[in-house]
Amino acid sequence: MKRAGISLEKLKQRNSYYTLKEIFQQSKTWMQSLYDIENQACEIKEFLKKFNNKETRIILTGAGSSAFAGQVIGPYLNKRLKKSVECIATTDIVLNPLEYLYEDTETIMVSFARSGNSPESIAAVSIAEKVVKNLNQLIITCNENGNLYKRFENSDKDLIVLMPQQCNDIGFAMTSSFTTMLLTAIGIFDINNIDNIMDSIKCCINSNEKFIEDNINYIKNIAMKDFERIVYIGTGVLKGIARESGLKMLELTNGKVNSSYDTALGFRHGPKSVINDKTVTVFYISKDKYKRKYEIDLLKEMHSENKENIIIAVGEELNELEGFCDYSLNFNTLIEDNYTDIIQPLQYIIVGQLLAFYKSWNLGITVDNPCPSGVVNRVVKGVNIYEFDFKK
Repeated sequence: MKRAGISLEKLKQRNSYYTLKEIFQQSKTWMQSLYDIENQACEIKEFLKKFNNKETRIILTGAGSSAFAGQVIGPYLNKRLKKSVECIATTDIVLNPLEYLYEDTETIMVSFARSGNSPESIAAVSIAEKVVKNLNQLIITCNENGNLYKRFENSDKDLIVLMPQQCNDIGFAMTSSFTTMLLTAIGIFDINNIDNIMDSIKCCINSNEKFIEDNINYIKNIAMKDFERIVYIGTGVLKGIARESGLKMLELTNGKVNSSYDTALGFRHGPKSVINDKTVTVFYISKDKYKRKYEIDLLKEMHSENKENIIIAVGEELNELEGFCDYSLNFNTLIEDNYTDIIQPLQYIIVGQLLAFYKSWNLGITVDNPCPSGVVNRVVKGVNIYEFDFKK
């Protein structure tokens, strides 16, 4: 853990080793996941071949961070596949089955799960089987011993894609599991271009390594600031990353830092009231020139309104923001291809993960288990699942 500036002994003493290890291992899990997908390519192609109908509905589902993974790649897949791709949390499906599931519409339900043991994960797939006549399920999970994996391991019509075992994070918060889920889904739905995806991810990994080397001390410095609130601003695929970043801060600080997220246009419609002199605002700046204009307008506006609010810009080519933000954290990807949209989330989430880790560490919290009281748990507890009686 040399890059982290904290000794291995201290990390283990403070029950904080695994979270940091899992943040730094992501480049390895990404490449391993793509190699695994490549080895499963024939099975994946056979599964997807059944869905040439443009009317086929794709539902991306999960709970918590697993749901947010769908929110990140949903907009990307909408554009890439030119199909209806919807992000609906398992928690919503279980509570409101008939509002979200259509009996007569051919559907692929993609379930994201780290452990595969959340009660809602099993309930959502079971309810979908009752309601949807023509349903096929794609399970993306880290845990071959989980209930979700076992539920489908002998299915002839459904597909399980198992992520590398090390993605089954030991730490409380999802880190490497979250990003590897994103990449696994991209690899599956664009299986014919897996080699091109690998090339793009290799560039992304190199960029991330250089970014950490250049910026980790800035991130540690930000985490030392006396702030009680943090806001993440992201647009398009970065909206889901903003949401996930906020959850990481909330989880790892055990609620001591209140977090929120929004888009560059949505933030002015009420949520901006959260800003005070104890707030940090992180802007995930898009590479897309159109979206970027709105993001930069809001950043400059906030700079002019409140000099005490700490403003951080994360992105590429941020020279134009000099003097308008307290910190500019620059990535240098040097890549322009069909995967630019999905590379950015895999980069920017590193900031959210590291900032949450160091803030938690500075608050004296055991990062691997930030809530020892058990009020919240690594795998959700205390959920009663009730029988859903579907009557046609």
